Amino acid sequence: MSGSNWDDLKARVGSGVVMIVIAGVGVWLGGIWFHALIAAACGIMIWELVCMLDPARKQSQYALAASAGLASFIAVYLPVGMALLVLLVPSLLGLARLQKGKTSYAVFAALILLAGYGMMGLRDDFGLVWIFWLLLVVIATDVAGYFAGRMIGGPKLWPRVSPKKTWSGAIAGWLSAAGVG
Repeated sequence: MSGSNWDDLKARVGSGVVMIVIAGVGVWLGGIWFHALIAAACGIMIWELVCMLDPARKQSQYALAASAGLASFIAVYLPVGMALLVLLVPSLLGLARLQKGKTSYAVFAALILLAGYGMMGLRDDFGLVWIFWLLLVVIATDVAGYFAGRMIGGPKLWPRVSPKKTWSGAIAGWLSAAGVG
C-alpha cells in the first residue's frame, strides 16, 4: 500500500486509535464524563460547520462552538421540552451572527445537537451495549468507506464539502453499516 493514495493512512490510524481510546473511556465511565465528551464533540462539529459555511467569521466560530457545547451539556439535565428549546439556541445565534450559509447552519446545527442529545440519552437509558454497538457501526462505516474509496475510486460524492469522498466509499460504508447493524 504505497503511493499517494495511502499517504494519510498512518495518521488516520493513529488519530483513530486516540479517538477510540477517548470515546471508549467516556462511554465506559458514562454519566457526566460521557455528557462532557459528547458536548465537546458537538462543539467541535459546530466549529467545523461554521468554518465550512462562513470561514471569515472567526469570532463566531468560537462563540457558536462554545454555545453548542454548553447547550448540549445543559440540555441532558433538563426536562425534554426545555431541553429541546435549549438545543435550538445555537441555531438561532448562528442566524444572528453569520453572514453566509445561515439557513444551512441553523438546520445542521440543530441536527448535530439533537444527535448529541440522543447519544447521551442512549447511553443513559440503555447502557454500554447499545452505545458500543453504535460506535462499531460508525467505525465500520468509516473504515469500509475509506478503503473502498481509495481502492475503487470513482466519482466524487460532494467535492465542495469533502473533496476525497467517493460514491464507492459511501456505498461500501452503507453496506458495512448494514452488515454490522
